[in-house]
Amino acid sequence: MLNLLYMLISSFTIAMALIFISSVVSKKSINWREKWSPFECGFNFFNSARIPFSMRFFLIAIIFIIFDVEIALLIPLIPTFLKSNISKWFLSSIGFMIVIILGTLLEWKESSFEWKN
Repeated sequence: MLNLLYMLISSFTIAMALIFISSVVSKKSINWREKWSPFECGFNFFNSARIPFSMRFFLIAIIFIIFDVEIALLIPLIPTFLKSNISKWFLSSIGFMIVIILGTLLEWKESSFEWKN
């Protein structure tokens, strides 16, 4: 137990020392305006680059990722069909499909699929 405490203290000390050394050695300047200004293709932006992000687009992206993961989880059901007990395979695949369908219906009920209200 004492050995673990020594390892924890030494790793914390090494990490803090590295953070301190990197902040001292680095040549970054907070007042360097050109580094923080938006720039693309040699032209300055006419409008601010810090426009608000559409929450609808974010929700659609999250729903896409969820469905993508669900499909990746469904693919292994096909090769396991011939190698496993049919009744257990059927119950597990039906259970998984019910969860997917209920999730889709819940998102549909909350109108997450609609872009405009």
